[in-house]
Order: sequence, then structure tokens, then C-alpha cells
Amino acid sequence: MTTYSFHNFMLPFQWKIKGHEDRIFSEQISLNNINYAHGSNWERVTEPTVDDERSDLYNEKNYFYKFVHDALYDNGNDNSLVRHYERAETRHGNVTYVIDCGTSEYALKVSAINLNLYSTGVGILSFYLYNERYPDAQDVLRINQVGRRLFPPFVGSLENRGIIAHSIEVKGLHGRSGGYREDFSRYSNKTGSNELARFVQDMVCEIARNIIIEPIVDDRMFVYCWYKNDEWTKEYKENYALFATSDKWYEYVFIDELGGKSCQNDDMAKDLLQRATYPRWQKYGSLYGISRYSLVYLTGEECPPYLLKYFETIYVRMAELVLVQKASVLRFSAEVTNISNLEKQDGLEKKVSSLYKEYIRFVNQIHFREISAQDQGIELYQKFYEVMNLEHHVEKLDGEIEELYNYVSLSEDRKNNKTLSVLTWIATIAVPMTVVAGIFGMNNQPLNNSTGRWFNSGLYQLSIVGLITILFVIAIILILKKWRSK
Repeated sequence: MTTYSFHNFMLPFQWKIKGHEDRIFSEQISLNNINYAHGSNWERVTEPTVDDERSDLYNEKNYFYKFVHDALYDNGNDNSLVRHYERAETRHGNVTYVIDCGTSEYALKVSAINLNLYSTGVGILSFYLYNERYPDAQDVLRINQVGRRLFPPFVGSLENRGIIAHSIEVKGLHGRSGGYREDFSRYSNKTGSNELARFVQDMVCEIARNIIIEPIVDDRMFVYCWYKNDEWTKEYKENYALFATSDKWYEYVFIDELGGKSCQNDDMAKDLLQRATYPRWQKYGSLYGISRYSLVYLTGEECPPYLLKYFETIYVRMAELVLVQKASVLRFSAEVTNISNLEKQDGLEKKVSSLYKEYIRFVNQIHFREISAQDQGIELYQKFYEVMNLEHHVEKLDGEIEELYNYVSLSEDRKNNKTLSVLTWIATIAVPMTVVAGIFGMNNQPLNNSTGRWFNSGLYQLSIVGLITILFVIAIILILKKWRSK
């Protein structure tokens, strides 16, 4: 069948292990502390299972620098930075992602459902979908707009249902008798904030029952999409300047519906599009757009299949890495806020040291300024990096952690100074006693040689030493009090 568009809905989230909230950060985000369920329909996959996937992996690993591989691929070890899981049913059955919009319904073929858990306390759930039925631009943009939302952002959207679906269901999966579906009817003004759709929570918790997941950003999944439209491709090949500022290009890049442009200022929309558009291969019929919640590719029917394949594989890895970086920064920031509640924290030094250690590992092993030697890879990654404003967020986080670390260091210095002060007091008190004892000695001496009677002078001398010591201590206390009052 002809494929008109490809959609990858990616949910970046943070995960927390139940009962580990008060532990040091290293233990909170350890992948080894998760209680993984056995016998679920998730499979941990570290090596490709079919020949096409082996070719894809070969291409990907050659495209990215070798030092980036550990952040992209599961090496199968317990110390892996990422654990990669795939839903088994998509390999052996017919799975569909069904979006019910009330007056229309979209059924997309599911080629894969992947779950990546990262050692920074975040994860990404991805739905790889193919559209083989709906060629119209209105339908493609509608799928992106409605299919990505996982809970109502506003109470009013429950009645209107303009931006959320009547229901989203993943059909063909096993494991739950009630299926994997959300109709959003359970949401109201009494529902907790940022509560994800049931089918998402159920999927993730099937593999790890002792974790809680929360969305990193808002109600929307990240949209990764290519769309073949000969009419639009012809327009931007012949008159790029006009098309690159058009409403339909804006709506595709920023995930609006056709005719529903969200920015109603022409200058602002033009500026946003200029920063979001990547036109290197425009005359070849390839146009890319990047926003904070999308990476899209527009081409025509004559597009070589290998370019679409690269977009579905190589650039997906790039998008995942950037999303993990953004999610990890937010996860670290949340922990900084938690630790900053200083009055209620026990073992503050250990918690800050653990946070600092994990942050250093993140900076060295996951956060990269460049990930490929390929020109297009360098440029796309840099544009993605800038759009997500990652440099600013990392710089701000670096300052927050440094301030927290400095505060703890000063606090520890004060504790050490107090300890030294106590030791100094003890030494000050002991010195007079030692001096006096040295002068008098503690030996028995004859008091009257003529009578031959002996008197035990030790007690007598000890009394003198004690009295002199008490006088010394009193004098020192009075002097210190007078000194402190100045």
C-alpha cells in the first residue's frame, strides 16, 4: 500500500521509584533499582533481530561519533545508560493506533512501540505509525494535532473536543482485558494535574510496576513526521521564499490544523519560521522544520526511499537524544528544588554530592555539543539544540548545582569550625591543669622528718590543682563572653 505520511509520537517523561523519594539521587535514578516485570509483552532488545534492522543500525553507528553510541544504544549490561524495550505484538501481529475525532476516525498502522529508560531518571515512549489511508493535508495535520495529546489541557476542551480526541486506542496489543484506550471522560476540574492517559500509563507500568511516571513538559507528545505532498513540494522548489512564510508551512511545522494558524502576527510568524526551517536540500525536494515539539520533513512522491528511511532511523536517534537532554535537565532541576528545601533535609552533604556526581556523568556522557561529522547532521543537531534552548538551560542548571554545592561546602566548613572550637576549649581547659600538675607533682612527700610521720600530700596537691583550674576556666569564660559581646 502507498504510505502518505509517517508519524512518530514521542513522550518524554520522568520516572520515580516508589519508596525511593528520600534516598540519594544516584539511588533514585538507578536503572538497577527498578522492579522489572517478567513475562510481559515488552522485550529488552540490544541487538537487531532482522536483517533490515541490522543495516539500519550499521548506518546509524557510522553516522554518529563513537563516543555518542552509549547514549543512543542499549549495550545489554547492567551499567548501560539506556535500556531499550520493544513491544512484541508489533512484530507478530496487526496493531493499529486509532484516533476517534467524533466526525472522523483515523486508523494508523503501528510498526513499533518502543520504550527507552535512561539512567538520568527519564524515559521516552515512542509510537511509530504509518498513514496508508489519508493523503489530504487536512487529515495529516489533524492526525498530528489530535493524536499527540494525552490529557485535556483545559477544562473547556472536555466539552469542545477541538484539540483532544474523543478517544485514542491502541488495538491489537495483549496484556489488558480492557484494552489500551482513553476517552478522557474521567477528567474534570477535580482531576490531578498532568495525569497521563491510561493507555500510556498502563504500557509503561507493565514493564516496571514500582515506578511512577510524569510528563516532562505538558499534555502533548513530541511529533516526528514526514509527509509526501507533490503540490506543496512543487511550490517550495519553485518559490521557496513565498512557501517558507506561508500559513500551511507554519501549521505543519508548529502542529496546527490546516487553516488554524496559532500565531496571528505576521512578523512574529515569519521570524519563527525562519528559525525553524532547514532548507539545505530545498531544490531536491526536501524541506525540514524544527520546533520545540516537532521535527517534520516535507517531500514528494519522487523522494528516494533511502531519504525517508534515514529520517525514520538516523534523525529519530538525534531527536531522542535532544529530548533526553532536555528532559534530564528538567529532572535535575526538580531535584535541585527538592534538595533546596534545606530545613527538612537529612544527610544534605551526601544528597548534594550524589546529585553533583550524576550531573557530571550527564554532562560527559549524554550532553554533547556535536554528535556527527556529517554536514547535515551537524546543522540539524545545532538547530535542534538552539530551538530547545539547551545551552541556556544547561548553563542555568550548572549555576544552580554550583550554588547548592557551595552552600553545602560552607555549611560543612561551619560545622568543622565549631568542632575545632570545641576542641580548642577542651585544650584551653586542660592546659592550666597540666601546668599546675607539672609544678606540684603527684608524689607522697614527708611533712615532718623529726617525728617520722608521713603525710599523703597527693590529695592536698590535687585540691590545689583543681582550684587553680576552676579559677582559670572561670576567667577564660568571662574573657570570651566579654570578647563576644563586643
